[in-house]
Amino acid sequence: MIGGKIKYDHEFMSAKRVGKYGYKDSEIKSLAKKLRSINKELKEKKDSPELSFRKLPFDKKTLKQVVNLSRKFRRLYDNLVVVGIGGSDLGARAIYQALAGDYATQMSSRQMNLYFAGNTTDPAPLVDLLKVINLKKTLIYVISKSGSTTETMSTFLFLRKKLIQKVGKKKHKDQIIITTGHDSILSEIAQKEGYQVLPHYPGGGRYSVLSVHGLLPIACAGFDVERLLAGAKVIERISKKNSLKANSVFFFAVLQYLAFTKRKQNISVIMPYNYNLNEFGFWFRQLWAESLGKIYNNKNKKIHTGMTPIASLGPTDQHSQIQLYNEGPFDKVVTFIITENQKNNLKVPKYKNDDLNYLNNHKFLDILKIEHKATAVSLMKNKRANGTIYLPKLNEYYLGQLFYFYEMATVYMGELLNVNVFDQPGVEQSKNFMYGLLGREGYEKYKNEITKI
Repeated sequence: MIGGKIKYDHEFMSAKRVGKYGYKDSEIKSLAKKLRSINKELKEKKDSPELSFRKLPFDKKTLKQVVNLSRKFRRLYDNLVVVGIGGSDLGARAIYQALAGDYATQMSSRQMNLYFAGNTTDPAPLVDLLKVINLKKTLIYVISKSGSTTETMSTFLFLRKKLIQKVGKKKHKDQIIITTGHDSILSEIAQKEGYQVLPHYPGGGRYSVLSVHGLLPIACAGFDVERLLAGAKVIERISKKNSLKANSVFFFAVLQYLAFTKRKQNISVIMPYNYNLNEFGFWFRQLWAESLGKIYNNKNKKIHTGMTPIASLGPTDQHSQIQLYNEGPFDKVVTFIITENQKNNLKVPKYKNDDLNYLNNHKFLDILKIEHKATAVSLMKNKRANGTIYLPKLNEYYLGQLFYFYEMATVYMGELLNVNVFDQPGVEQSKNFMYGLLGREGYEKYKNEITKI
């Protein structure tokens, strides 16, 4: 279905339902006045590299290139290994799980199997990867804007050597494709070795899911990336609206902001009741944490702000976390994600047992929806704020909406908190210490500093 929209149900976020731990209408009206000025400011900055992610849904050139390349690669190879970390990994990984399932059982036609590497320096996943793929039938896609990311580059160099051993130095270049910054180390390597390079879009990694980073792997897996972008366009149009009633993205951000600043609910939990959205929670976790966790605001005032994101999964975590959410500190706001129209008629078989008769002939999906409702109501009864995002279906179109919804909600949240959602100085500091300890030239002072501790 094309034309529908995801919906945000915020009833259990209100003071009418959860008392002093929910929002008041007067608070909403006060913040609604900021929407027009925020949208005006974002429009004025639309050509900045940071906001270039807003142009991705309309990038026909990249879309055409991705579709053509994926057709070529599907004819030549069986596997695609995506080598990246953070935003260069989590987005494509989340889309792939959502559309293909854990075992790629929802895939059809001539497609490539996707594997992900480069998000750790633990060698165990690499050893396992080489046990299940034939490198002669594998394309390696390396993504790093700087071209110096330790985890990504160490994995790339290892796989490159193994590939050369399998197909030879001359042929191996045809099986490596690169996305990186224009003047990066990886760009220099690609030019020297003759690898094909797809430019990194101007923005940062955690907003790159709808760029070539996410599109190429998903297209190679045989899914419709044009529909993914079409979904994102729907939310882009919504986010330009200056009416709070019409702009559900800003409304969501406002409720998160009020929970954080007015009621000390400094933990934001995402809890999909769809197993195939488990990886989406980890994508959200990076987006929210790196974008909002900051020492300084835009006026250079020290504030140490940021909501802590928790990736949870329903109903799995009803049995591991809900006890805390229901009876622990009032410091959390929960957002559920529900898929409304899943097609699966799997039922619980009849079994004669007085204690189990209540399960007889229930569809698994009906049980799943009941578990969500029971959990949401239970939290509400315990005065715990929670809302639900409803997806009509789990497909490319609504996934595009969901990803873009959270990207724009994060930008709005940053505007309300008055912080820069596009930098990550806290990450860079730890990288510098790591480079120093690894002996990278130019980072000696960081080694000296950390070895004194």
